[in-house]
Amino acid sequence: MTDTQQAVSASPVDSSVGEDAFVQIRNLKMHFPVTEGTIVQKTVAHVKAVDGVSFNINRGETLGLVGESGCGKTTVGRCILQLERPTAGEIMFDGRDLTQLTQKELIPVREKVQVIFQDPYSSLNPRMKIGTMLEEPMRVHGIITDASKRKERVRELLSVCGLDPKFADRYPHEMSGGQRQRVGIARALALDPAFIICDEAVSALDVSIQAQVINLLEDLREQFNLTYL
Repeated sequence: MTDTQQAVSASPVDSSVGEDAFVQIRNLKMHFPVTEGTIVQKTVAHVKAVDGVSFNINRGETLGLVGESGCGKTTVGRCILQLERPTAGEIMFDGRDLTQLTQKELIPVREKVQVIFQDPYSSLNPRMKIGTMLEEPMRVHGIITDASKRKERVRELLSVCGLDPKFADRYPHEMSGGQRQRVGIARALALDPAFIICDEAVSALDVSIQAQVINLLEDLREQFNLTYL
């Protein structure tokens, strides 16, 4: 690992350090209820997917969250993204506790916190062209209102991620797994984020392609001063 990379296990750690960290996770818990009954449901137990996880990430760092399959790594990422509302704990991003924000207040935060999904096959809409997919977040968040400038930005994103700008007119099924994951990376970069969650971003790829994607992510981190989990 480089001096800007570190790894932690998916278990509780001391959260008393790094009070000025860019991302701070404090005693994060995500317990899913187990219910029984059809008409009247009753909670009979809880699955503790995440139970008391704490860690800090400084700006520009890469932190690896390590743990066996099913230990809650993806759930931690989903909680940070606020796709799941945690049972307890604090998720501090750039000085703000995301767990206390409303959906409306989270909109500008989502521009700065993006995700690269594990499976490049299921994470892309098979009915949308690559260019349309990359334009969509810019259009939704209103950061580039001019259509021609959005298309120019799409070509730029594809080039940065090592793809021919002509790929904007292709559909996902016309691309290899490695190329699709590069599209996923380009989509994550579309809103100029500061923090990207990589949910095992290379595990679904061939070994020969994994190193290329990892090197690309490292180059992008240095180029855009990104922070990775």
